Amino acid sequence: MLEKKGDGKNCELKSAQYLIETLPALDGKIITSDPLHNQRETARVIVEKGGDYLQQVKENQKTLYKQIQKQFAGVAPVYDPPEKGHGRIEQRAIGVLNTCAMKSSFPYARSVLAVWSRRRVKDQTTESLRYYISSLDASGRSASRWHELIRGHWGGVENRNHWRKDAVWLEDRTRSRNAKLVGNLALLRNALLKIYADHCEHYESLPAFTESLRADPTVAFHLITRPLRL
Repeated sequence: MLEKKGDGKNCELKSAQYLIETLPALDGKIITSDPLHNQRETARVIVEKGGDYLQQVKENQKTLYKQIQKQFAGVAPVYDPPEKGHGRIEQRAIGVLNTCAMKSSFPYARSVLAVWSRRRVKDQTTESLRYYISSLDASGRSASRWHELIRGHWGGVENRNHWRKDAVWLEDRTRSRNAKLVGNLALLRNALLKIYADHCEHYESLPAFTESLRADPTVAFHLITRPLRL
């Protein structure tokens, strides 16, 4: 678990690249990212450390976005069977095509992806189309495995990280302008998520874990003095 304080313009991009460079070898690891980190330098660092990347592409990378859009022009989606849950019906389709670094002007690129989504809530249907680029070979994974990688990013980053810190620990309600205080609180929350992941089998949920620490501070001292699982 690593953190780095960001300062100035493009601080999040520079911090992410620094943290990736600081990590041990990434052999066999796939690094996913949202469109902000769809950057050539980030992709280069990941692959040269032995990993692979899967990055969402939006119109902040206009040339790359248009190239992928052109590649998928005329491709008709073949949707998976509908999934029902949370008051909505969803269908997804995925298309994967070969590319190369020279063709896409993106380091170590091997594949481009299109993900079509169709969602129906009550009488309203919405559709969306997202594009991705990856250093993974197009033929190396099934459609379901590509779906797992893409959905796993949002499940891991948004649901198991950002959402939990906000919903349980009210992170987004922090109004302090003290940079050191905000940074230290962020570090503590991330450390707590790691501690919880190591001991989640003993608790029903993150709120239950949090409540146990509030009820008995000695539990917290016991947990933080034990080595983390790597």
